[in-house]
Amino acid sequence: MLGDKELAACIAAIQAGDPQAMEELYLSYAEAIRRYCYVRLADAEAAQDCVQEIFVNVWRSIKRFEYRGLASFAAWLYAIANNMVINFVRQRQHHPQLSLSDQWQLTDPRDTAGTVADNLAVRQALHRLTPEQQLVVTLRFFAGLSNEEAAMTMKRSVGAVKVLQHRALNRLHQLLADERLGPRQRVPAKAAVLAHA
Repeated sequence: MLGDKELAACIAAIQAGDPQAMEELYLSYAEAIRRYCYVRLADAEAAQDCVQEIFVNVWRSIKRFEYRGLASFAAWLYAIANNMVINFVRQRQHHPQLSLSDQWQLTDPRDTAGTVADNLAVRQALHRLTPEQQLVVTLRFFAGLSNEEAAMTMKRSVGAVKVLQHRALNRLHQLLADERLGPRQRVPAKAAVLAHA
């Protein structure tokens, strides 16, 4: 990713109409945005389509963007990404598609069946969180945003983001413990975390 001065110069060049600067911005942020979209959509093809739409939207609207630092740019970019993901989810609800490729695609030949099963369990548990909990977990842990950047993106206070993150992680631990042990043998979330520490 670009540093503060490089990003400011890149945005100024894009606002002046430089397509090479847009390519530099895309190359710097596309992978992080793709991961964010993939976690939210659980579909590699839809995530890639979403990334393309996000950067088209960035190109169209960046002239109105006022750069005030890395955090303001991250908040603006992830707000666009979040809105695009919501649109993709709405479209999917109206036009459902069957995609088995994501469940069978291994990104690394060293992946084991256990790793794939764990990834699938985490993805399924994520989708059982509230939309706000999904967003905070995705922004913080998959997109790598700080609490401040996540707060700006979500238009909430840093304290509210921390509380939401704490509740989301507790719920994830509970869901994953239920998945492993079954609802009757559930272990409190803290005990489940300590067992894997």
